[in-house]
Order: sequence, then structure tokens, then C-alpha cells
Amino acid sequence: MQRPDLAAPSALWENIADLIRAAILSGELEPGSKLIETELAERFGTSRGPIREAIRELAREGLVTELPRRGSLVSTLTAHDLSEVYAVRQALEVAASRVVIARARDDELHALETHLEALESPPPGAGYLDQAVHDLAFHRSLVALARNERMATMYEQMLTQTMLLLRTASLENPALRTDLRRAAHRDILQALIDRDEAAARAALEAHYRYAEERLFPGVTVRG
Repeated sequence: MQRPDLAAPSALWENIADLIRAAILSGELEPGSKLIETELAERFGTSRGPIREAIRELAREGLVTELPRRGSLVSTLTAHDLSEVYAVRQALEVAASRVVIARARDDELHALETHLEALESPPPGAGYLDQAVHDLAFHRSLVALARNERMATMYEQMLTQTMLLLRTASLENPALRTDLRRAAHRDILQALIDRDEAAARAALEAHYRYAEERLFPGVTVRG
């Protein structure tokens, strides 16, 4: 982890949170790793105050777990966590899709396809997590079209936890392929373009059911 740019306009604790978050999502800080305030303060050349604020923010995002008398640890997320995160994501996307179908312009809907093209045509050497960036960008852009800032903020927290879950899944299943079924996202996009709420809901439900089964095969993650 690098020292934050002290000249940046964001608060110091936000810069530190960004760096710790990146270290967690990249795997530099592994699940279960202990976050020691004094060590982080020395690393970043600051007092413990900004470190404490950064850790609190990451705990709110679900990337860090704060335990009484044990300190703060990088979260270890499970198949059950995946089920909860995907349930929230699905609910937010279904709600967003209703607004998007009613209000979004045709060109805005067709613009979502750029993310799918990047997902479906990975460059040579692209790994699973590299492609996941395009997957999440498609879903983020869908929710953004609802133009609801509170919804977008909640959704972004779920995406952050999703990325940590995807890293866990890729470690547990090294054979995890980068290619999703084309229909997994294409059906969602087509339903939006057709302005069909029922089809959008069905496509989202099918997508998340398939995603859960693919990431943690053999585990019942949602009843």
C-alpha cells in the first residue's frame, strides 16, 4: 500500500480508506488479516485518528469486521454472505429497472451494451477478476440510470462486497471460467430495451440464481 497524496482534496481518512480498500480487493490484505492501527498509522505517516475513521468506513462497507477485544479484521465472506448480497442487489436492480424502463432514453439503454461487449470479448490474458470489472460495470450503470443517489450508494456497497466474494470464489475454485452465458446479461438488456418489466424481473432473477450456483456449486445459498 502506498502513502496517500496529502495534497488530494479528499479528507485524509478517505484517502487511507481508498488504499486499504484497494489492498483488500486486490488480495494484498487477505481475509482474516488483522488491521493494527499503530502499524497502519506508521505506514501512512499519520496519527491513529484517520486510521480509525478509515477502518470504520470499511466496516460500514462490509470489508472489515470489528470484534470486541480482538480488533479489526479483513472480512471473511461466505456463501451465506453471497446470498444476502445478491438478494439486496437483485431487489435494488428490480426497483431500478422499473424506473429505467419508464424514464430512460433508448440511447442510454443501448449504451449498456458497451459493458457487455467488453465482458464477452476479453483481451488475451484477462483473468476472471479482470472480466468481473465489466460485469459489475453493467449492473452499476443499470442502477445509475434510475438517477436515485441513495439507491446508487447502497448498491455501490453491495458491489464492493461482491468483488471480495468473487475473489474468495476464485481462490476456492481455480477452474472458475471467465465466460458467463451470453444470455445471463443479454436477457436483462433486451428486457430493458423492450420496456418489459415482467421480463426484466425474470431475467434478473434467473441471472442471480445462475450466478450463485456458478460461484459456489453444490452449496444451497438461497431457499
